[in-house]
Amino acid sequence: MGGSGLKTSVAAAVLVCIWINNVAFNIPSYIWADIRVRRSGTISCRSNSISIEAYVLATRIINFYIPLVITWTSYIGIIYKMKHSGNKVIM
Repeated sequence: MGGSGLKTSVAAAVLVCIWINNVAFNIPSYIWADIRVRRSGTISCRSNSISIEAYVLATRIINFYIPLVITWTSYIGIIYKMKHSGNKVIM
């Protein structure tokens, strides 16, 4: 009954889209980075330009903070609806 649940194929497609999005946003930072291996075996990674800092900030906002805000607002809406329907049952 209902059938509105998340199907396996849809969930797999969502995961693939998320991975493609993250890879697409992170490729430029790998291209712009200047990675050097020192004689001691440690790796140092520096950006070739100042603009990478702005790019990293933009990708953090797009890939983390916006979904976080959407998730929080969704949870607040769910909690509000649960409280509202709980109050209806009590009355």
